[in-house]
Amino acid sequence: MMKNPKGLIPWLWSVSAVASVVTQVAMPSWASAAVVTRKLVVDRVVDGDTVHGRDSSNQVIKIRMQSIDAPESHLPTDHGVVAQAPWGDLSGKALTRALPKGTRVELLDFGKDKYGRTLGHLILNGTKINVEQVRQGQAVSYIICEPGHCTEQALEEIFVAEVQQACHEAQKAGRGIFNPKNPLLEMPFEFRLRAQKRQADKYVGNLVTHEFVSPENYRQIPVCDRIFFMNQKDAKALGYSKID
Repeated sequence: MMKNPKGLIPWLWSVSAVASVVTQVAMPSWASAAVVTRKLVVDRVVDGDTVHGRDSSNQVIKIRMQSIDAPESHLPTDHGVVAQAPWGDLSGKALTRALPKGTRVELLDFGKDKYGRTLGHLILNGTKINVEQVRQGQAVSYIICEPGHCTEQALEEIFVAEVQQACHEAQKAGRGIFNPKNPLLEMPFEFRLRAQKRQADKYVGNLVTHEFVSPENYRQIPVCDRIFFMNQKDAKALGYSKID
């Protein structure tokens, strides 16, 4: 039996085969077809929230891990590629230790984003890797309520409560990006806005109080309790009240 490398927590080293059966799971309210959990083999980890895997037909699947946001390690801008060093590299390395090339995982597929990447949760031996990246302070919760499918059911299906709790655990324990000796001072989305010279354009809600604020006032909402809305209508439909 393989021993745990010194100092590594179990989720970073335990690798086991996943079931070969394709399992039907709950269908998100926004999905066009039933979501399935299918086998993938990890091809490479791109960064702390992006993984490339191969399916049974050897097709490459580019996965943007749902509900989380890792520090940037290679963000293209008009003035070159920039990064949130050292946190971006550390996050990517943590995920690589968890999912080395050849690791068999399950993908819970939630469709494509605007860049053509598959939005999904990765499962290893029953462990939700997205959630664990947040729990270990290698990423922050990043919940976006997309127009047309911004419902309580959709939020449950992308494990919002678990990601939120994991974020609070990491923050309380001072892990990774929350290390008080060397904290990440800008969340990844803030870094992207500044580096790419963009303005905040999403309304930001509080998952605890069900209040929301205008894009420019996002700092009023605690980091781990944020939910992002594209418009006020969706926020109000979900029961959130504007407070600014």
